[in-house]
Amino acid sequence: MRVSYIIIWQFTLLLANNSFGQSADSAKIKAELHGYIKDMPSISFGNSLDSVEFLNLFHNRLNFALRMPGNFTFKAEMRNRFFAGSQAKKIPGLSESLDQDDGLIDMSFVPIDEPGFIWQTNIDRLHLNWFNSKWDITLGRQRINWGVHTIWNPNDLFNTYNYLDFDYEERPGSDAIRVQYNVKAMSTLDFAWKSGKYGKDQVAALLYKFNRKGYDWQFLAGKYLSDLVVGGGWAGSIGQVGFKGEGSYFHPTTHFSDTSGTLSFSTGLDYTLEKGWYLSVSYLLNTAGDNAFQAFGTGLLLNPTAKEPLPFMHTTFLQANKIFTPLLSGSLGVMYAPGGTNFLLFFPTVQYSLSENSELAVFGQHFFGMDDKYHTLGNAVYLRFKWNF
Repeated sequence: MRVSYIIIWQFTLLLANNSFGQSADSAKIKAELHGYIKDMPSISFGNSLDSVEFLNLFHNRLNFALRMPGNFTFKAEMRNRFFAGSQAKKIPGLSESLDQDDGLIDMSFVPIDEPGFIWQTNIDRLHLNWFNSKWDITLGRQRINWGVHTIWNPNDLFNTYNYLDFDYEERPGSDAIRVQYNVKAMSTLDFAWKSGKYGKDQVAALLYKFNRKGYDWQFLAGKYLSDLVVGGGWAGSIGQVGFKGEGSYFHPTTHFSDTSGTLSFSTGLDYTLEKGWYLSVSYLLNTAGDNAFQAFGTGLLLNPTAKEPLPFMHTTFLQANKIFTPLLSGSLGVMYAPGGTNFLLFFPTVQYSLSENSELAVFGQHFFGMDDKYHTLGNAVYLRFKWNF
């Protein structure tokens, strides 16, 4: 039943794009369909190549938009992912995690779950938007991005993303109502309410954004799951150096007076040099974290939240990007969490543009931890081909 629904849904998008595209001028309705196809084989291994596991991820995304009279826009976006290989058998609970959907409506499906082969379909955008010069209102599954910092976002209360999941550029969506009001130039009130399957899953907050003395500022307050939350963020520069950050304080609603809260705070500096170099340094504080946490061996399976972007108390991240030619670029990120585990991650990337709408990239993620000395927690190397249409 689910397989039939997914096939019909995709066929409808293709048909709608062709039909409306032919009569867009006369009906004043415009339909758009675009997306991409990716193929990403990867290997993962431990201390030696004797433990190599293989995984191939084929990834297709469809983005459909219907722009209608009266400043209305309907959007429906989905992704299909096909996992095949020996690693698909050995990742604990992979199919169960892919089938989970925390929204009000379950729109994540696993039509095929076989040893060594899994097909997942996820509808992560399905909403109606209306706007005018003052108001912007969106109802349905959408991306609500309140984050300011590049790596970690304690202000992103509604759909926190995993930075190490580099293959999900669009980032997750949530079932929500969002109302934005333009108070004046560069000043906005933003209210959002996220529903969930249970009352404890709800998030509701108000954000105020404005610009003052060359800095973009924001402040927020609301209810985050079982906590009350207040927070804020900024983005600007110190001379030629970019300076941004954000933080949120979460306090339990139960036993309010005799419980302590959690502060999640991130900040960073970035600088662009001549000859295509870009450097950045970031810091994350999570007062509920534990740097003795048993570090992970793969970053793609993390499930971060605004309250806990990472399980460590202190984390730093250094990154260098270099544009070698108009077609070739590369980067190296180093993440470090001091303490009992002394968690260390190397994250190299090389990307090459094959044509205007296709690219080839190599990603590496190498995890280390220390007991008496550093040892490998896990390694993964990904080769990705991407074609946009």
